[in-house]
Amino acid sequence: MVLTTDEQYREIKELAEFESVYVTEFMKQTILDRVQNENDYYEAVQNLKESHGETVSRGEVKRRLDLI
Repeated sequence: MVLTTDEQYREIKELAEFESVYVTEFMKQTILDRVQNENDYYEAVQNLKESHGETVSRGEVKRRLDLI
């Protein structure tokens, strides 16, 4: 159960209606999106640690993928 103020619920409900979904589905998807974003962030931090701070330029990435 999520506790919200009346104003917060109204805002959530408006967004859900805009997306044409029920409030519960909107909240579920919003939470899952946040979890995915957090996982992506932690994965990026781990990758940066493993690379010892070494980065690759955009041009180098494109070259390695044969995009240029």
